[in-house]
Amino acid sequence: MKKFRILYLLGLLVVLATACETDNNEFDADRTTIVGFTDKSKNINSIPEGGSKSTTVNVFVNDVSSEDRTFNVIEVPIEDPVTNPPTDAGNYSFPSTLVIPANSRVGEIEVTGIDVTITDERSYFSIAIEGSANVVSGTKSVIGLRN
Repeated sequence: MKKFRILYLLGLLVVLATACETDNNEFDADRTTIVGFTDKSKNINSIPEGGSKSTTVNVFVNDVSSEDRTFNVIEVPIEDPVTNPPTDAGNYSFPSTLVIPANSRVGEIEVTGIDVTITDERSYFSIAIEGSANVVSGTKSVIGLRN
C-alpha cells in the first residue's frame, strides 16, 4: 500500500509538472473579429396605434481597432415561429449598418416598432450582424412588438 501511495504521488507530480509547461497567454494573438448583440431579446411595448416607438439594442465586438468599423445589420428568420410568431415586415425598421467607433468595443442601433398590423399579442422579428470572411456573427437579437 505504501508503494501505491508513492507511485500515485509520483504520477500526480509528473502530471502537474508537465501541465505547467503550456503557455496560455495568447492575449495579443490575432483572432477573428466576433460581433453580436448583447441583448438576446428585447421588447418594444405600448406601441401607440398608428404610431411608432423605438428602443436601443447594444452591440459588442471582441476586439478593438484604431479605426471606425462598419458592420451590416440583417434580418434573420425566427428560430421558433410557434413560440415567437413573426411580425409583418412593415411593423419595424432598423438601420442596415452599424458603426463601432475607433478604440471601442461597443456600439448600438435604434430599432423602431411601427404599428401597421401590430396587436396586443406580441409578434417578433430577429436581427443579426452579417458575417464575412473576417467577421463572425455573434449573438442574434429577437425583438418583440406589441401595442
